[in-house]
Amino acid sequence: MGKLDFKNKWLVVTGASSGLGEALALELASKEGANLIITARRKEKLDSLKSRIESEFKREVIVIESDLSDPKSVENLFRESTGKREIFGIINNAGMTDFNPADIKDFEKYEKIIEVNMKAPIKLSLLFLDYFKKKGEGAILNITSMGAFFPLVYQGAYTASKHGAQVFTEILSKENSGENITISSFAPGGIATEMLSNSGLDKLRGSDDFFNWSAERVAAKAIKSFKKKKLLGIPGFVYKLMLFLKRFMPKKALLKAAERTYRKK
Repeated sequence: MGKLDFKNKWLVVTGASSGLGEALALELASKEGANLIITARRKEKLDSLKSRIESEFKREVIVIESDLSDPKSVENLFRESTGKREIFGIINNAGMTDFNPADIKDFEKYEKIIEVNMKAPIKLSLLFLDYFKKKGEGAILNITSMGAFFPLVYQGAYTASKHGAQVFTEILSKENSGENITISSFAPGGIATEMLSNSGLDKLRGSDDFFNWSAERVAAKAIKSFKKKKLLGIPGFVYKLMLFLKRFMPKKALLKAAERTYRKK
C-alpha cells in the first residue's frame, strides 16, 4: 500500500487551460516528473502551458482540445488519450458554476453545469476504469468541492452536480476495492480562479479572502492527497472542522447560514 509514483508516467488533466487545472499540471510536471495530456476548450492557453512545461521542466505534453459539456467530446477525449500514450491516471478537474437564484430560464445553463461537473467525470471515470482494469493498474482523482457536502445557496446546480460526483466516486472506490486501481476524490473550498470572477463570487468575498486559497496551494494539497490514495481529501483544518460540525447542525439552520453567507450584497 505504498504511495502513487507519477514519475515518467502519463496523466490526463481536464480543465487545464487555467486555474486549478493549470496548477495541477504544473505541480505534476515540476514536482512529480509526470508527462501530461492536458485538455480544455481554449487550445491557445493549452499550447502556452505545453510550451512552458516542456521548456522549464523537460516533460512531454500533449494537447487535446475538448468541450466536456458535449458527450461526444468526452468519448473522443478518452479515445485520443489512450490512443496516443499508455495512461497511468486521470484527474477530472474541469468545472463550472452559476451564482444566481434558481430560475427556469437558466435551465440550459444548469444542464451544461451538470454535464461538465458530474456526467463528464462519471463517464471518464468509467471509461478509464475499464481501461485500467485491462492494464492491471491505474489511478483516478475526481476534484469535487466542499459544495458536495454543504448546500451552497444560489449555486444549486453546482452543488447538486458536485454532490453527485462525490457520491459516485466513493461508491466506485468501494465497488473496485479489490483492484489495483486508486479511486480518490478531493474537495476544495474557495479558490481564487477565473471561475470565482466569472461567476461574480469574487464580489461577495475578494480573491484574497481567507477562504479563497490560491490555485497553487490547492493543487499541492490535491496531489499530496492523491499520492496517499485517500478516498477523500479535504484541504486545511478549517474545512475539516466545518465538515465535522455540520453533522450537528439542523438542516434548516445550515440552509439559513448558507443563505446569509452567499446572499448578494
